[in-house]
Amino acid sequence: MKKENDILKDCPQLKQMPFTVPEGYFETFKAEASKPMVRKLDFRTRIAPYAAMAAVFVFMVTAGTHLLEKSVPEYEMTEEDYVMFSDNILTTIAYEMEYGAQLAEAEISDEDIINYLIYTGVSAEQIELLK
Repeated sequence: MKKENDILKDCPQLKQMPFTVPEGYFETFKAEASKPMVRKLDFRTRIAPYAAMAAVFVFMVTAGTHLLEKSVPEYEMTEEDYVMFSDNILTTIAYEMEYGAQLAEAEISDEDIINYLIYTGVSAEQIELLK
C-alpha cells in the first residue's frame, strides 16, 4: 500500500484559513434576517409581466394567421368552373325571362294572386308580408 503524501506540509501558510469573518457579523445578520422584507413595486414593475404576456399573445395570433394563410392554397377557378357558372347564369336569366313573359301573357292581377293565396290557406299576416 502506498503512503499518501501531504502536499501542504512544505507550505504551512497554505494550511491557514485565508478568509476571516468581520467582528459582529453574525449578530447583525440575525437582526437583519428577522426584519420583514418589504419590496415596493413601482408601476412599471407591476405591469411588465402583463405587457409581456400580451406581446406573446399578439405574436402567436399574428404568426398563426400568417401560417394559416400560407398553408391554405388559394382557390383558383378552372376552365370547367367558368363553364359551369356561365351555364347556370344563362339558364337562370332565360328562366326568369320566360317566367316573366308567362305572367304577362296570363294577365294575372294582384287580386288574383291574393285570392289564390287565401284559397290555399295562407294567413293574412303572410299575405301582408308578401305585399
